[in-house]
Amino acid sequence: MPSFLVRRGCRLALFAALALAPTLPAHALDLNGFFPAKGQTDIAISYTTESYDHFYRGTVKRPNPPFLGKVTNKTTTLWARHGLTDRLALIANLPYVDSSGDGTDHLSETSLQDLTAMLEFKAFESGSSVRNRVVVAVGGRTPASDYIGDSPVSIGDHSTDELFRLVYQLEAGRFYFSQQVGYDLRSGDVPDGYPVYTEAGYTVGRVTVNGFYQRYFADGGSDIGDPGFTFTGNKDELQRVGGKLFARVTRPVGVFVAGFTTLDGRNTGYTTGYSAGFTLGF
Repeated sequence: MPSFLVRRGCRLALFAALALAPTLPAHALDLNGFFPAKGQTDIAISYTTESYDHFYRGTVKRPNPPFLGKVTNKTTTLWARHGLTDRLALIANLPYVDSSGDGTDHLSETSLQDLTAMLEFKAFESGSSVRNRVVVAVGGRTPASDYIGDSPVSIGDHSTDELFRLVYQLEAGRFYFSQQVGYDLRSGDVPDGYPVYTEAGYTVGRVTVNGFYQRYFADGGSDIGDPGFTFTGNKDELQRVGGKLFARVTRPVGVFVAGFTTLDGRNTGYTTGYSAGFTLGF
């Protein structure tokens, strides 16, 4: 394949991959191995709606209680990444979440959620037509508002966390595969966690199709209904899959639609959701 087609395909795949990041409904910020050049800035704005009328009490799936009803979360997210050097980049994520239940208690919460910022470093790269890359990232996450963490419709855990990520990525022509593992060191009674995120995509012309598998493991914690449990202290785990269609409108502008669903979980909602948004590159 001509080298300029490989570069064009990888650049479009980068936009598609970065556009996926704001759509992830939990334990963001998730990364892949695409890396901006020095001085390059990428921005994505997305809107996500997700809902659930069943939840996992521990590992048992049950209908939501009448006081809660069907819960709907609507999230608008700003995501940005800037290349500080050819090997070092800054990435940040800020969601605004509206969460509400249509049950008898009419529970709701609307606010900025958590600001996440990470420095990512391109530690290794090899190959040309088939490229291997390793990226490491460290950063933090902190509440961006005084929202309530211990609530059935809470928009987050209201904890201040230290985040660590390791990403391996393979690029071959218009195909890419990315595997991330991480560790979240969390504050208060929120259990530490281990995010795992797998992503793959393929580009044809101006369109990229990709999919992901997301899993989160919690290191300890209670189950809903345990004596003295708190929602922030629960052992919150999940498995989700999703996919997305991304189209480049012009060289700096792209649009995307996405969907995801829950496969399994623990102390979390059985959620299905959809996203749409656009990206800009400078």
